[in-house]
Amino acid sequence: MKKGLLLLIILLVTFGMVFATGTAEKKTAAPKPTEEYPTKPIQIIVPWGAGGRTDINARMFASIAPKYLGQPVVVINKAGGGSVIGGEYVAKAKPDGYTLLAITPGTNVFPVIFKKAPYGTFDFDPIGQIGSSTMAIASKPDRPWKNVKELIEYAKKHPGQVTYACVPLKAPQLGFLRWADKAGLQFKFVPVGNDAEAVEAALGGHVDIAMTSSVATIISHVNAKKLNALMVFSEKRDTHLPDTPTAVELGYNVVASPFTGIAGPKGLPPNVLKKLRDVFAKVMKDPDFIKIMKRIGESIDPKIGDDFLAVWKNDYEGYSEIVKKMGLLK
Repeated sequence: MKKGLLLLIILLVTFGMVFATGTAEKKTAAPKPTEEYPTKPIQIIVPWGAGGRTDINARMFASIAPKYLGQPVVVINKAGGGSVIGGEYVAKAKPDGYTLLAITPGTNVFPVIFKKAPYGTFDFDPIGQIGSSTMAIASKPDRPWKNVKELIEYAKKHPGQVTYACVPLKAPQLGFLRWADKAGLQFKFVPVGNDAEAVEAALGGHVDIAMTSSVATIISHVNAKKLNALMVFSEKRDTHLPDTPTAVELGYNVVASPFTGIAGPKGLPPNVLKKLRDVFAKVMKDPDFIKIMKRIGESIDPKIGDDFLAVWKNDYEGYSEIVKKMGLLK
């Protein structure tokens, strides 16, 4: 009996040890909970060269975002192909939130419309718009018009004779054409390389109208009474030109304001996308960020998530329509 009882005790103890060991192994083998994003540095790809407006906006954002992300944010320039090289790099990147894009219509709208991009306008997840520039038209005070109403009347009487200068096949020309089409007007186009050349052409009397991508290029001339600011293409009046009406105010449903913002490759996990958008919103309200942007002369016009996506849709649909209508596709 004693031997039998001792054997039974040994068996029970042994079984208990095996059971405990198995349980411990199961606990050890249990999967760890998902680590909270982000756990390593994030890179923002700027598809243009260093020093431009997009690059500066991205670097200002990257200087503040780590405060809320808890990880460094590194800006990397991947210029080339009219911004398509950088755009493709992000569009094809793993959608894990560690590769983002400093996005402008020059990357996800115009190259797509003109069939020069190996990706689509909406092959990105919108995080947020940092700001947008105010495009404007201006003329010398000696022209036969003082405002848009008088310009329209003159242009209707002289179809194809009024000249305008701007950068071709980008936001300035396509925005101008969208308005001219809705107004039923014909103008003569004079291509230039940049906004400064358009303004100089108008100041020199070589063209009737300068169409610029930013009021920054005309404001000093307007204040000096050397140019009349006739109309802007933003959603609301620009604070630098409070007396200049928008196209929408004048009855033309044209909003064309080149944006700068942050996006990621399509398919970001919901929790990652929410985190990035929440952080973006905090950066836009951060006093240091506001101070920096004001110091460099950049205005902040934040639109987050679906509101930013709506800007893409407006641009893509509006510009695509005018490109096809004017036969600008080669």
